[in-house]
Amino acid sequence: MSGNTPLTDEDVKTMADQMLWFADPKLIKIVFKGDEPVGFLLAYPDISAAIQRCSGRLLPLGWLGILLELRNTKWININGAGMVEGFRGLGGTALLFSEMYKSVAESSYRYADLVQIGLENDKMQRELRGLGIDFYKTHRTYKREI
Repeated sequence: MSGNTPLTDEDVKTMADQMLWFADPKLIKIVFKGDEPVGFLLAYPDISAAIQRCSGRLLPLGWLGILLELRNTKWININGAGMVEGFRGLGGTALLFSEMYKSVAESSYRYADLVQIGLENDKMQRELRGLGIDFYKTHRTYKREI
């Protein structure tokens, strides 16, 4: 088993550009130490039902289903979290999730799916369990020489 594959600058830019299409600014949390960002938590509305209905085709009318799903979904996907090494274990993760909880409670979202926390990430798994999060999925990364 191995950790996540590091993202290139191009990967990060592509993902950010795609997320901006359906991002909800209330679901983006960043922790700062002074002027420096030291942690983040990203969530976005779950539009997977609309993508399934249109079979992934945005044209001619798939985009309409996605826009409707953005307005009607009760689910969010929490799919990005991190703390700079020297700031882990100091309560930043709890602060991020507490602020996310407030944003979700004040919105029409009712459910959250925490995705892609790798099984090998013991510290994050332990910290999130301490916050009362119940994991019902397991994410593993396998590595094989070919």
